[in-house]
Amino acid sequence: MEKPKYPVQTVIKALEIIEILAQDSTSRGIGISELSRKLGLGKSTIHRILDLLMYYRYIDKNEETNKYRLGWGLYTAGQMVPKQNQLYNMDPALLIDLSKRVHETVNVGVMRGGEVVIISKIEGSQQNLQVNMQPGEHEALHATALGKILVSELPEEQVRDLMDSDRGRLKKYTHNTILMIDEYLKELEKVRKQGYAVDNEEFCIGLYCLSMPIRDYTGKIIAALSVSTPYARITEAKKQEILDYLSEYITKISANLGYSG
Repeated sequence: MEKPKYPVQTVIKALEIIEILAQDSTSRGIGISELSRKLGLGKSTIHRILDLLMYYRYIDKNEETNKYRLGWGLYTAGQMVPKQNQLYNMDPALLIDLSKRVHETVNVGVMRGGEVVIISKIEGSQQNLQVNMQPGEHEALHATALGKILVSELPEEQVRDLMDSDRGRLKKYTHNTILMIDEYLKELEKVRKQGYAVDNEEFCIGLYCLSMPIRDYTGKIIAALSVSTPYARITEAKKQEILDYLSEYITKISANLGYSG
């Protein structure tokens, strides 16, 4: 991350105090003398900053030890971060930008009721770009790259429960569809190792799709991002280009959702 263009020293020191207090795992807190030593500031300056932070309840004072610790005002503000940075209020600009760069269709899918539900679709091509942020299409978990990503880190038993199968046999969509659950589980192991999933005309003849996971602040996969292209356009070079862009954009989107991994 770039350094701020217009640094305000007092604000910087206030934030540094919060960061120092956040590293303290005890309940006793940190005193003015220690903060002064760590920050290279006079005690009177430290005291004035602490007084301001206490007013906003970002820190409080342990009256028993006469030391300072993080306050409940900071906790209250922090609780709003996940609510304000949810997948469903994601800025579509990133998806639009990705579609423009690859000249292909971009999808975001989530898992609902044993299916993939497309919540965002940017239909891109060399000629035009169509934005559809809530298309609501339903697709199969086992026959799509999005679906493979969404279940890739679930326990095996849960994956088996999610699959709509008849004696271990899955629904066929094309001649490339994976039909047996055991084979599908092997495919998921491959997905976990390589970090992406492929739909090689498994859901729809003539369509090739690559997908990677979107994670939230807990590290959990909450959605999948994909790029789909006509099979006739895919080459090894094109595949690698799409994977490189997917990796870049899932990093950006996941970071917006609080993921730091």
